[in-house]
Amino acid sequence: MRWNGFLAFLFTIHFLSCNPVNQRDEFLFTLINGLNSTTSTNTFLIGPSSKINVTSASVVLTYGTTQTFGITLGVAPTSNVTINLSFDTSKLSIDGNVTTPLTAHLTFTPANYNIPQIITFSSLATTPTTSSLTVSSSSIDTNFDNISGSIAIRHRVMFYSGSSFLLREDNVMPSLTPYGGFPYTSCTVSPSLPNGLSLNPTTCVISGTPTDTQGSINYTISATNGTISDTETISIQIQTTVYKVFVTASSYNGNLQGAAANGPAGADAKCNADANKPATGTFKAMLTDGGVNRRACDSTANCTNIGENIDWVFQLGRNYIRANDSAFLFTPNSAGILPATLTSFSTNPYTMSHAFDSGALKTYWTGLSTSPSDQWRVASAASTFHCSNWTSAAATAPTSNGGRVGNSNATDYTAFRNGSSGVSCDSLNHIVCVEQ
Repeated sequence: MRWNGFLAFLFTIHFLSCNPVNQRDEFLFTLINGLNSTTSTNTFLIGPSSKINVTSASVVLTYGTTQTFGITLGVAPTSNVTINLSFDTSKLSIDGNVTTPLTAHLTFTPANYNIPQIITFSSLATTPTTSSLTVSSSSIDTNFDNISGSIAIRHRVMFYSGSSFLLREDNVMPSLTPYGGFPYTSCTVSPSLPNGLSLNPTTCVISGTPTDTQGSINYTISATNGTISDTETISIQIQTTVYKVFVTASSYNGNLQGAAANGPAGADAKCNADANKPATGTFKAMLTDGGVNRRACDSTANCTNIGENIDWVFQLGRNYIRANDSAFLFTPNSAGILPATLTSFSTNPYTMSHAFDSGALKTYWTGLSTSPSDQWRVASAASTFHCSNWTSAAATAPTSNGGRVGNSNATDYTAFRNGSSGVSCDSLNHIVCVEQ
C-alpha cells in the first residue's frame, strides 16, 4: 500500500543493558514516510541517549504490494551501530530476503546516523493474518547495544482502490470492487452506508446513487468465509459539486498541438477525445509550456497569487477526485497548487490523498520544474524541457534535456515532476486531464 497519511503509534523500546534508567530521557520519534518525515516528541523510560527512530510501530501490508519503511538514529553514536531484523518468514520478506534473522542488515555510523535507511516489506500471506518484526541494535556504544523493539504488522488481502472517496450527490457512483481477497462468503458494513448506496452481501461491491450530502464518515467492511475474516475501512464524503481528473488511455509524443492554436490547446482536445474521459464535463491538460499559454507559478515558487496563473487547470475551493473510482485527490491553495518542499507537500491541508491513477505506473507530460526554489514553475531553462511549447516531437539529445514528466502512482511532488531530468520529446507519454 502507499503511505497516503498514517497514524503515529507508540514504538515501545526495551533497554536490555545495565545502563541506569533516567525518567527524564526524551525519545525523538521521527515518522519516516518513504523519504518524507514528520516529527513528534514522546517521553520513554529508556537508557540515557538510547534512540532509534522508525516509520511507525504499526504497519499494514497489502498482499502483492511492497511498502517502504524507514529507520534512523536519533542521536550520533560514538561507534557504528548495526540493525538486526527478525520476522516470520512464512508471512513477510524484507528487501527480498525470507531468511531470518537478518544480522547487521543496516549499519549506521557517526556520520550517517540521521540519514534514513529504507527497507522494503512484502507480504507473503494470502489470507488475513498478523505478524511482527523485531528490530534490535548492537554496538560498542553501550547506548545502542542490546536495544530492541517489536513492530506489529497486519496483513490484509481485501482492499479497495483507495481509502477515502468523494461522491457527487444524485450521481451514480463508480462501483467499488475489492481487490485481492480470499474465498469469502459474507460481507457486512458498519455503520450503514449513506442513503442510496448498498453493499453486495457476497461480493463486497459498493454501488448506488448517493442522495444526501454528508461530511467524511468512516465505514468498515468485513468479509468472512466462516473461519477467517478480513476488514477494510474507507471514508465516504458526498458533495453537490466535484471535479474529476483522469490519465489518458492514449500516449503521445511531445508534439501535442495537432490542429489547435498551440500545444496546451491541442492537449486539451486530446483529453476531450480520450477513451478514459467521463461521459460529462470539459477537461484541460495539466501541463505548462514556456509560460506563454499555460502556467501555475511565474516568478514565485509555490506561489499563492492566482495572478501568476495563465489558464491554469486547478482552482481554489474545488475538490478534485479520480474519475474512475471517485477517490479524493486534493483541494489546492489560492494559486491552484500544493506547496512542496523537495518532493513532499509540506502545508496542510494542501496534500495529496491518492495518486492520479490506481493502476500500473504511467508517465505523463507536465513541463514543470523541480528544485527547492522552482516548484510549480515552468521548466524553461531550455525549450526542449517543454518540447518547444509542446509543438516538437524531435528526438532530444541528450535525452535528459527532454520534456519534463510526472508519475501516475505518486502522492508527492513527483506526481507533477518525477526527477532532475526529462525524457526525449519523441517518446510516448500520457496526459493528465482536469475537469473545468
